[in-house]
Amino acid sequence: MRVLISSLLMAGSLLIGCTDSFEPDFEQESVMGFKPIYADGDQQLALESARAIELAGKIYAYQNLLFVNEVGKGVHIFDNTDPKNPTNLRFLSIPGNNDVAIKKGVMYADSYNDLLALEVTQDTVLLLKRIESVMGFSEEYPFENNSYFECVDPEKGKVVGWERTELEKPKCYRP
Repeated sequence: MRVLISSLLMAGSLLIGCTDSFEPDFEQESVMGFKPIYADGDQQLALESARAIELAGKIYAYQNLLFVNEVGKGVHIFDNTDPKNPTNLRFLSIPGNNDVAIKKGVMYADSYNDLLALEVTQDTVLLLKRIESVMGFSEEYPFENNSYFECVDPEKGKVVGWERTELEKPKCYRP
């Protein structure tokens, strides 16, 4: 038994020493990597004219209205007075939105990492409150490991995604 435990400890020690510790080369002129996409959530919140659903997400019914999430983009608002023939009324643009709920006339929606409380009428949308960084969404780093990326600049706003592109002398790397 003692020999087995000793052998396992020795094998584990050897395996730990076999890891490849890659050191990124930041002196390269040009490499493929990721560039952050920035957005300021407040300026993109808007009530727009009705449009076709491209990628439907969750559906929420409230009174005579039907709210259909457009994954990552916002919410389609339908008049559901006649459930067999709902009428597409408006589109509420909420960047990074995946879920909505309504209680006592207030719509609660996620926008990337923020929780929004909205008052929505036929012609207006009013942001009642924004609670920042509560939803667990994180875009601080590109989703792909072992990749170079342009360092995030908080002055430019929130990072809402990443695009693959050629980078000139990147300063950041995700192992």
